Amino acid sequence: MDIETLLTGTKWEILKLLAEKKLSPLEIAKKLNTTIANISQQIRLLQTAGLVKKEKTSAVKAGKPRTLFSISHDYAMVIVFSDGFAQKKLIKLTKEQKAQLKRLLE
Repeated sequence: MDIETLLTGTKWEILKLLAEKKLSPLEIAKKLNTTIANISQQIRLLQTAGLVKKEKTSAVKAGKPRTLFSISHDYAMVIVFSDGFAQKKLIKLTKEQKAQLKRLLE
């Protein structure tokens, strides 16, 4: 799947939520006013692309362990177009690059 397709619609909304904090599929579904089945399908695609990761936590109450999802790495989608050159690429960021981009985008 093309990375641009992953950065649109519900998948993009999921990534924005996970950039804020770790969430369960149920929490994501509630925030986006959709079904858990839809969120689970979208998360599987994001996991396959390596954009999100899951972790099991101990259950809040007796029962199954809870699954939380989060962003797997810091990324930037860089799009450059100028005379004679056009390129787009997803780049994994270092801490320094992330800090520089945050300052640039403020």
